[in-house]
Amino acid sequence: MPKTMKILIISYSDAGEGGFIAVKRVLDAMVKNGVNVKMGVVEKRTNSPYVFELPKNRNFERQYANRNKKHLLQTTNPILHSINKLSKIDVNYINQSDFNIVNLHWISAGTISIEDVAKIKKPVVWTMHDSWLFSGAEHHPNILENDTRFEQGYYENNFPTTSSGIDICRQTWERKRRAWKKCRFNFTSPSNYEAECLNKSALFKGKTAAVIPNITPVNFKSLSLSTKNTLKKTLGIPLNKKIIGFGAARIKSDTKSVKGEMFLLNALKKLKDKNYFAIVFGANDNKFSSMLPIESFLPGKILDINLLCAIYNLLDVFVCPSTIENLPLMCLEAMCCGVPIAAFKTGGIPDIVEHRKTGYLANPFVVDDLAQGVEFCLANKKELSKKSLMRAKSDYFNEKKIVKKYLEVYKNS
Repeated sequence: MPKTMKILIISYSDAGEGGFIAVKRVLDAMVKNGVNVKMGVVEKRTNSPYVFELPKNRNFERQYANRNKKHLLQTTNPILHSINKLSKIDVNYINQSDFNIVNLHWISAGTISIEDVAKIKKPVVWTMHDSWLFSGAEHHPNILENDTRFEQGYYENNFPTTSSGIDICRQTWERKRRAWKKCRFNFTSPSNYEAECLNKSALFKGKTAAVIPNITPVNFKSLSLSTKNTLKKTLGIPLNKKIIGFGAARIKSDTKSVKGEMFLLNALKKLKDKNYFAIVFGANDNKFSSMLPIESFLPGKILDINLLCAIYNLLDVFVCPSTIENLPLMCLEAMCCGVPIAAFKTGGIPDIVEHRKTGYLANPFVVDDLAQGVEFCLANKKELSKKSLMRAKSDYFNEKKIVKKYLEVYKNS
């Protein structure tokens, strides 16, 4: 790749949600390894000198105010839906800039419209952080209902019987099909799962994606036992109980959240030994905490990366009961801290968790098996922890090798 190659990474933001954090870590790793790269966002939330807010589309507010009322879809799929009909940024800036390669990451919430993506004149590499790229409006298919519309195509005869209203998924998919018909994208995916789904999709059938995992900073590492016990005493966490970790705990009106809160609550009730204590970090609400069947500590969202690493180190097992994930950062972070993971065998989680080697992959979505997985991890923590640390330090998750893989994709775009 020429030394003059200049990369523009585009994402809605550089902090906040897991996908934004994952993109920022890619940026930081590239900068660290000497890549000429900048990250353009709609909302800048960090003070990084390598991140800037992209010029806004001046017509966005007027178009948004005058457009027709958004069509409503009633669906049992709780995942975010994005139609991307309008662009918040000015796509002309991208075409007039001196960047050689455009690497799209998470661009929903109106970052760039479906039609404006097709107007980008520079080579485009698209990194998938969910399934939106090849689906309709939904960011993941309805996994609990075996939804395969992304494979079949979106038609009137396969509109889910559990849904009603305007089929915005079909409308969005049709817009993608028309707009991107002549586009030449190169794809990357953090997980084998999303790469396989892209290949099977009706929109990009037969297309391949370079599988390049998310990056976990070196801050996440195993701490000494004395450090762990000191922190437990400081936070008032019992020394004589087994600590179960979980993140992003919210119970809304729909209990079928993709984060699997209800699966966790039901699994905890089935544990034989009652000598447990829970640490729930990330977003949570009072309803969830009131439903926990064991004592708990809820520190909320932790922004300090060193404190977050320390909290992971207090865990004896991390539970990820999600119904669908790409390559979840929490599982990566737990693995790097030597914490065994109990999760459902779904999405990209098997890229991180090796069944009965570094954790336990339960049959989707069998609560009894998840509970058994938690108990297995606790009973075999020492060996699982050792192998988790070995997995984290393997070439597959090596930062320099990950950056090199991105550069190879850029070079061939």
